[in-house]
Amino acid sequence: MKNLFKMMLLGSITLSSAIEAQTIKGFNHLESVVADGRYFYVADIGKDLTPDAKDGDGKILKLDSKGNILESNFAKEILNAPKGLAIHKDILFLTDIDRVVAVDKKTGMTLYQIDFSNDAHFLNDIAVWDANTLYVSATDVSKLYKVNLLDKTYTEVVIDKPIAGINGLFCYKKASLLYVNGLGTNNKSNGVVGFINLKNNTFTQLTAAEGIYDGLFVANDVLYTSNWVAYEKKGILLSIQLSTRRINRLPLAEPIAGPADFIIEGNSFVVPAMISGELHFLPYTNSLTQKL
Repeated sequence: MKNLFKMMLLGSITLSSAIEAQTIKGFNHLESVVADGRYFYVADIGKDLTPDAKDGDGKILKLDSKGNILESNFAKEILNAPKGLAIHKDILFLTDIDRVVAVDKKTGMTLYQIDFSNDAHFLNDIAVWDANTLYVSATDVSKLYKVNLLDKTYTEVVIDKPIAGINGLFCYKKASLLYVNGLGTNNKSNGVVGFINLKNNTFTQLTAAEGIYDGLFVANDVLYTSNWVAYEKKGILLSIQLSTRRINRLPLAEPIAGPADFIIEGNSFVVPAMISGELHFLPYTNSLTQKL
């Protein structure tokens, strides 16, 4: 499968020059980033790279539009290893091992929590469907959960095919699709990328290329995803043209050390590097949309 992956990349569209990165250093282990149009909020799992440890040293940082730290401990709740982040209006949602925490974006105070400890211990990404509904991935048990914010409950979304180590989520409400990827299993590069049709909960794989997939974002009919490749500084970004399913490796100036849950904000990819504790800003231009 790895040889197939290499052939697909060699046969895909290539860009003329490497993407130059601006990098902000000095964090611990960044897992995700989200923006509200004015500020960035970044999840840092703490001093040690122990994403399942209840050690109380996780935090959410608040940054300005240039990446300067405004608050180094924005969420007032004691956090262990915060991972996925999502914003809906004035609420910042985050996952923290076995719970979803809703934080008031104005004050940083906790509004409420939803306990998953009976079913999962490695909640990962969050996607907002609407004012009453979230989707949350549980990587440890390879399950997807639908969260009802009205009564603060959750139910499993039973998918027709397994998504090993399900991780990144991105809602596309227009077509009732939830784009997903997975880390894979047993520390192997066997994760997949695809989408779930929420009308019948069927999963469709977009490419045969497997990897250690993490972040996921869709823009201009292109799906972008991060692939760690290995648990060291070998991470890459890929794009998949949704209309043709053509795959491309974006030409980074150098590999990323654990490219985690990134976003596209304005003209930039904003990519947390979990292993190195860096936040990368990479130019996003129309040349990356793979228009044929």
